[in-house]
Amino acid sequence: MPKLAQTIDQVVAGRTDLYESIVRYYEGFVFSVALRVTFDRDLAYDVTQETFLKLYRSLSKFRGQSRLSSYLYRIATNAGIDAARKRSQHPVSSGDAQADLLTVEAPQTASDGPDREEVKFALRAALQKIDPVFRAAFALVDLDGLSYEDAAFRLGVPVGTVKSRVFRARGELRKLLSGTLGR
Repeated sequence: MPKLAQTIDQVVAGRTDLYESIVRYYEGFVFSVALRVTFDRDLAYDVTQETFLKLYRSLSKFRGQSRLSSYLYRIATNAGIDAARKRSQHPVSSGDAQADLLTVEAPQTASDGPDREEVKFALRAALQKIDPVFRAAFALVDLDGLSYEDAAFRLGVPVGTVKSRVFRARGELRKLLSGTLGR
């Protein structure tokens, strides 16, 4: 976003009408982060709104030592984890609401193996059953392809914590997916 520092200074100084330009510029980014954490489109909208409310309240504390997108990423991830935990159960949505959350290649070696849609559905269902903290770390490292260091920075936790969370997520997914998809 051009002139971001000046826009932030003006918003903090009382030009709240300029805050909309920050929201418009980052809303797609924040929504995609929220969707990756919650795996629920409706909840991701709520998390996006909560993220921008939290940013507005804390904008005067933002010192620009990191990029605003990194700051927003951390707020959105934490808000998404909190929102997912507050849900008493994690229902699996069907249909178009979650159609493009994951891209998984189906095995090409066996002609009787599962098709791509079966794999995507099984993985989505399994991901929704694991703890949102583990899911967020797993999504960053294994789905988004970030290094452990980058994921740690985005989540605001030590690298060892990210490694542990990814390990635990993989273990839980392994258990949830065992015996499915013809294995």
